[in-house]
Amino acid sequence: MKNLLLAFFLLVGLRSRAQSADWTFVLPVNNLNGVMAVATGPDGSTYITGRFTGSLQLGSTLLTSASPGMCLYIAKCRPNGQVVRVTKLEGAANVLPRSIVVDNAGNSYVTGSFLGTLTYNQGRQHTSSLTLNAPGSDIFLVKNGSDGRVRWVSQAFGSEDGTLGNCFGTGVAVDGAGNSYITGGANGANIRFGPLAFGPRRSQGFAASYNRHGQVRWAKVCSALPGGFATSGGGGIAVDKTGTNCYVSGNSIRGFILDGITLLSPLGNDYLARFEGGTGQLLWALSTPGDGGGQAIAIDKLGDVCIGGNFSGTATVGSFTLTSAGDADGYVARYDPNGDVDWATALGRAAYDVVNAVAVNQRSRKVFATGIMNFTPQGTNQSFLACFSADGQVLQTELVSGPGTSSSGKLAIDAQDNIYTTGVFTGRCGFGSLTQNVGATHSYFGRYGSRGGSPKDDDKQLGASEISLFPNPVQRQFTLRLPSPEQAGRATLYNQLGRAVAEQTVQPAATAIDVVFDTTPLPDGLYTLRLQTDQKTTTRLVTVQH
Repeated sequence: MKNLLLAFFLLVGLRSRAQSADWTFVLPVNNLNGVMAVATGPDGSTYITGRFTGSLQLGSTLLTSASPGMCLYIAKCRPNGQVVRVTKLEGAANVLPRSIVVDNAGNSYVTGSFLGTLTYNQGRQHTSSLTLNAPGSDIFLVKNGSDGRVRWVSQAFGSEDGTLGNCFGTGVAVDGAGNSYITGGANGANIRFGPLAFGPRRSQGFAASYNRHGQVRWAKVCSALPGGFATSGGGGIAVDKTGTNCYVSGNSIRGFILDGITLLSPLGNDYLARFEGGTGQLLWALSTPGDGGGQAIAIDKLGDVCIGGNFSGTATVGSFTLTSAGDADGYVARYDPNGDVDWATALGRAAYDVVNAVAVNQRSRKVFATGIMNFTPQGTNQSFLACFSADGQVLQTELVSGPGTSSSGKLAIDAQDNIYTTGVFTGRCGFGSLTQNVGATHSYFGRYGSRGGSPKDDDKQLGASEISLFPNPVQRQFTLRLPSPEQAGRATLYNQLGRAVAEQTVQPAATAIDVVFDTTPLPDGLYTLRLQTDQKTTTRLVTVQH
């Protein structure tokens, strides 16, 4: 009965939305993989990544590559979608970024796969272990600093001669200490993560963690079940701020073996696994509904994890029974650190539906989901957004209208519940009051949220995205650069106990000014810089590392 009521609520509410919320911008990008993933930063900025060859129009910014071959980019954007800065890694025979995350200091991390040579930072290079004519790829993890320069690139691969070599990263996460975590698929004659060698694997999932300098902390690669063809693959990964709880979602055919734990998945279901973040020890693994790769995953402040996917017919999720409306339906479920299910909710109608990504508001524990819904027997794909309460009740839904088709893939939220999402669309589609019309399939980057002010106003309040702070991490001193402040203000640096440890006065000026803080006497750690005027308070996180 509960699921029937939720389904009814979804159907009657698909076009309902709060009066103050709507799509505030949608940027079409004329490349299918032009925008692949999105993340939000601590200062309210957004970060997107994608790939292109030659050039790419990103809103009002034209990206160009100086090298032949494929180009990977990482762009920092203002809340209204305007590009502030772009970092490029150029010249690969092939490159595909799949996931991006941003840490407390504004460093971004991207994972995916590449083949050939990537050139960055005016001449530095990273070359795949496979020959250019090999039918494979290597995993990459790139850390891009808050100043837009690549800090390091780490690489994992399946062989050195191309035999069975085809490895890729699909998900990336970062904890409060700057340790990064990735998952994906490993295939090759000799799987290697840094100094760690695992021998041959055929289409198996992995999880790995790196310290803030790009050195491997640990890596785990699944082994196939005996007795026939069995595969696995990581889809998404999430970790809490302390680095204690690390969750991986993915897909498996028949199951896998890892750390003495055997997961049986006879129907080719998705799975959810929990690792100890510091050591990589697998604590438990369980089968979950779905066959879509298991990429939708997010963690909340209590260490609970939310996943999304799809299912057909009837599915049992813990003590909850879900029944699809016809073809496959989407669903969202929340698990606690013991693997017990708190709630599970289905989304969909008679045709094929799926949840591709989820995100969690850390204050309210509201859950946001995006993916594809179909509303005719012909299967007219449409992107959707949905919001769930902390106990799994559907609060709001928003559907992209046709007659064109659309499909959303990734999403991220900021502290005000503004949703940033990426996807693809073809033809004429309505994003709320905004209409986009293209011939060939385009990717898109959009924002759904408050219209309390126009999108242009996001950058007028002492422009949070125009303020720069460098270097970060900092050793002896850092500079806060302000764009011609019109009002007097005060910049205060607080330690983790909330105590002010440094303070500077900001005077009105006609040009940009620099405010310098001396961090020589401060112990290493994470600090909060608060810039306050009569009209606006802006915060930045600062990492001190002597």
